[in-house]
Amino acid sequence: MAMTLSDGFNQRKKLGADLQSWIARLGQAGLDRRAYRTKSIEGEDAFVPEPGSEKVTTRHYTIAECQAHIDALLRADRDLALRISLTNQRARAQVVDLDNVLREYTVPELLVLKNEVIPKLEEIARATPVRAEGVNVITEGEGAVVHRAIKKIERKKETLTEKGLKVEEVITEGYDVLDTTDYGLPRRQVWNEIDRIQEFAERVKQAISEANKTELVELPPAF
Repeated sequence: MAMTLSDGFNQRKKLGADLQSWIARLGQAGLDRRAYRTKSIEGEDAFVPEPGSEKVTTRHYTIAECQAHIDALLRADRDLALRISLTNQRARAQVVDLDNVLREYTVPELLVLKNEVIPKLEEIARATPVRAEGVNVITEGEGAVVHRAIKKIERKKETLTEKGLKVEEVITEGYDVLDTTDYGLPRRQVWNEIDRIQEFAERVKQAISEANKTELVELPPAF
């Protein structure tokens, strides 16, 4: 029965789970145990179990049986891994890249794009400075704007009238002014770039799914 790359990946997961099960069984294959309580370890009644105290555990597999299963699983996993590796080098899928050019990639190349390149591109896009909005722009030039923030500095002054009443007066002492030259990109431009990268990521995922439909190659007898 033909097996695709996707089938091969799933089969390797099952082989890995089976291998762990047999390794666990191997760890339990070395002992049989009989535990009980006795009133004496000498004389005629020595080592006679008290009623209801005896517990026996017996191994279910021998060491040799476990080792045989483990060897078979390792061989099957090795052969399947080789078939997947050889098929990965032959399987191809086409993707429209970020430059809007249709390119052909191998499965390893697609996986590098998905797991290494695209996450970094999105991280860079999200780190791009975004131009502040809703601010007081005082000048605008090529590639930057200058916006100004003004904070009034006030203090309260209390005085007494002739009638002895307390009067509170707010006095403006000055202003803190912050002029910022903002080189950030327009917010919509940054969002569009993130969207563009995410759309490319989706195309790569679809290409990987398509490539995973490739049938696994058979190993030559030398393997």
